[in-house]
Amino acid sequence: MDETQREFLIEIEELVEHLFNDLEKLRAVSDGPSKREQRATIDRLFRRVHSVKGSAASCGLETITQVAHELENVLAQARNGRINFNDDLIDAFAAGLTAFGESVSFAAAGAPEPSRAILLQQLREVAGDTENGAAAETETTAFGNVPSEIWQALDEPQRFRLMSAIQEGSSIFEIVTSFELGDFDEQFVRLKERLAECGEVVTSSPSVNEKHPEKITFRVLFAGHESIADLEAALAGFAEVQLALVSAGERESSQSTAPAVATVASLSNFIRTDLEKLDRLISSTHELFRTTSAALELALSGDAAAPVTQSELKNLSEKIRSRFLSVEDELINLRMVSLAPTFQRAIRAGKEAARLAGREIDFEILGGELRIDKLLADAIADPLVHLVRNAVDHGIEISEQRAAVGKSLRGAIRIEALSEGSQTRVRVTDDGRGIDPTIIAAAAARLGLGAAGVAPNIERIDIDRGLRLIFRPGFTTRASVSEISGRGVGLDVVETAVEQVGGELRVATELGHGTTFEIRLPVTFGLVATNVVVSDGHQYCIPVAQTLGIDAIEVIDGASGANQLRQVSMR
Repeated sequence: MDETQREFLIEIEELVEHLFNDLEKLRAVSDGPSKREQRATIDRLFRRVHSVKGSAASCGLETITQVAHELENVLAQARNGRINFNDDLIDAFAAGLTAFGESVSFAAAGAPEPSRAILLQQLREVAGDTENGAAAETETTAFGNVPSEIWQALDEPQRFRLMSAIQEGSSIFEIVTSFELGDFDEQFVRLKERLAECGEVVTSSPSVNEKHPEKITFRVLFAGHESIADLEAALAGFAEVQLALVSAGERESSQSTAPAVATVASLSNFIRTDLEKLDRLISSTHELFRTTSAALELALSGDAAAPVTQSELKNLSEKIRSRFLSVEDELINLRMVSLAPTFQRAIRAGKEAARLAGREIDFEILGGELRIDKLLADAIADPLVHLVRNAVDHGIEISEQRAAVGKSLRGAIRIEALSEGSQTRVRVTDDGRGIDPTIIAAAAARLGLGAAGVAPNIERIDIDRGLRLIFRPGFTTRASVSEISGRGVGLDVVETAVEQVGGELRVATELGHGTTFEIRLPVTFGLVATNVVVSDGHQYCIPVAQTLGIDAIEVIDGASGANQLRQVSMR
């Protein structure tokens, strides 16, 4: 895979992240009385899916191109008012976005991709459901109330906006006004901004008045809930405004949709940065070059041994050292990324798990602005998803159980990041039932995970032993597989993934009050001053900051004679 293809994959990955955010916003705005934001979000989804389609086609990703094409068809039908974003459509759309993310991962790894035939068929069936009774009835209503010359002048998206506005009870107005040629663009922008405070502009069309060629006339179709008197008052600051009520509407109840969640893959060996950082790095590098060149010229001059020259060389040496460290810091900072996107992916997975499990849960993110090495952020992405889903499925009780013990009916899960000393700590905390050692022991007995094949004694197990058991490979407290968990691919995988990047996984629990899993990570993979100690052929790096002193000792080796080693005392 060449550089261009990798750039396209990164672009697709970023677009997928935005698409998931838009889909979540679509669910939120669909719960409100107005559909104006919903239509704007659908338009944004359409543009971004189209961009994904173009990028995928450019780098030969046929599967993404096919899925994007079907998603475009779904969105086109929604924009035209032929289908509504119901539960089935939301789920199908989320599945399509998940397929995007998986395809990026497969393409980055050079692995073959599974068939998407079922998904493509599902999207075709959703898009093909054009006999939507509500939409058809709305179109008939719109056509009956709106003058035919106006209706015929609208394109499909505009007709959809008009029908949706009537469906939600908006009145339709025709507004005609004229502006002088010298400032018509500025005046029209003011008019649209004023109208946006009252409702929605469905369409507008300019024309030149033959009797007054020095003016531009605008004809605006507007949807809003105000009366014509209120609208006239709102536009009192504009001259030559004529208002006509085209259709009076009645407010209608809103519909709700289901959430859409998933995670996307990450190309860990690529980082996008802003030009300001690169400009600073270029400037620092140039200054380093100039200072080094000046030092070399001075060192090669005939007076290099003179005291004055030696003093100048010493000063230049300090500047070179300082600027090298500055360049080093800027290079390290290029690797640093915010944890917010990683946390958002985990939260999406948690919301989807909550929906499947029928739990009511509030999710919270703290410290998402903290920046860590991108390799670390990518390494904990999947472990975080697993921990959040575990908290939903194993930690948070159902509403009836929470009410019985005096808890809020809605559970709470928090992802928190903080920097402490030489570590970054990421915590996943829930206010659920906590970890019960008797349940752990019973599951271990069922799975035969006791020492030497002997099942643990339920009566004698304590919380510390229980917490150690949950990290055993294949361990699960589920007797059957659910959509969320129960396959035994669990915390041992999470722990292994964290340890592979030099971190550690810890857990604390209080029965009846909740559980906290904490991932401890090194702050960065940047350069650290260390002392290197060689022992028995192995090299050990000990941070200088944690070294108390270095002493020379002699070790006599019969084969190689006396070797001079350094003894390092540690804090």
